[in-house]
Amino acid sequence: MQVDRNALRMIQELSDAPGASGFEDAVVAVARNYCALIGPMEEDFLRNLYIRRKENHGGRPVVMLDAHSDEVGLVVHSIKPNGTLRFLMLGSWNKNALIGTKVLVRNADGDYIPGIIAAKPVHFMTSDEEKRQKTVDIGDMVIDVGAVSYEDAVENFRVRMGEPVVPDTKFAYDEKRDLMFGKGFDCRIGCAAMIEALRRLDGKELPCDVIAVLSTQEELGPRNSKVTVHRIHPDIAIVMEGCPADDTFTEPYAIQTALKKGPMFRHLDVSAICAPRYQRWALDLAARKGIPVQESVRQGGGNNAASIQTALVGAPSIVCGVPVRYAHSPNCISTYYDFEKSVEMVIALLENITPELIAAL
Repeated sequence: MQVDRNALRMIQELSDAPGASGFEDAVVAVARNYCALIGPMEEDFLRNLYIRRKENHGGRPVVMLDAHSDEVGLVVHSIKPNGTLRFLMLGSWNKNALIGTKVLVRNADGDYIPGIIAAKPVHFMTSDEEKRQKTVDIGDMVIDVGAVSYEDAVENFRVRMGEPVVPDTKFAYDEKRDLMFGKGFDCRIGCAAMIEALRRLDGKELPCDVIAVLSTQEELGPRNSKVTVHRIHPDIAIVMEGCPADDTFTEPYAIQTALKKGPMFRHLDVSAICAPRYQRWALDLAARKGIPVQESVRQGGGNNAASIQTALVGAPSIVCGVPVRYAHSPNCISTYYDFEKSVEMVIALLENITPELIAAL
């Protein structure tokens, strides 16, 4: 598959940018650079970024594109007398993946300094503690930045309460095997697919107006989409996601989100039932266009469709997700193939969503 180097660079920059929930500024700054030619942009105080196509007419139905810019992260809770940091989770982490992880802690100067998530070394554990290792909780872990005391952490490392923490993971691409490695693919890969689709549609006339938003704090629940939907007043919506892949631990018959099988369209999760008629129309469109897609029914999870389609008078919403292995952990795997097919699918949707279709739904 031909790889667009500019698109790959965008994925890398979005993935590498630190953006724990509530602290998405660096991600928004990257997105702004790649959206400059799409149309006018604006932000609200929550750092939601709104992008309007310059080809919008006004007075037509509005298609809302949503992709959340935040990643699961951590936040400094307090500094212990020995200089290590207690922390809390911002979002739902796989706790078992945290111990030993290299992280970056933002300090009072705005610099991200390195640290390591640690727990009591096995050498100093009692026999009972060794038996309980499988149930280590966040309260048993600390972040060690190398300080030797509270004063050292504050004065020399400039650490303070309330600052965000993200994994110290850098993007890498194995072109031979088409594998992307990085952090925050939930939902930076969705952000990249949304932006790339709009970039490829530059100058093209569409049946409806399109407003895209990089929404913040989604990993804490669909809270800020309650703000964006009131600002946009959409008639219909497409929610982009980095969807957890289940192809490495699920029985073959039950796999619903695998790498290199195309974007996943979610029928439902615990937060929302995606508009059934709209969902079936989208799946039929994919079949007609020859775009490979997957379907899922999720026992857990959640997404911004939950608030978008229940706010105001309601906007039918579907979820188009790029498969991501090991989402909500410090290291993720995705593929350019799935990114590309997601971009193609979003373009097909935007070219075929008409005022008549919206009225029929």
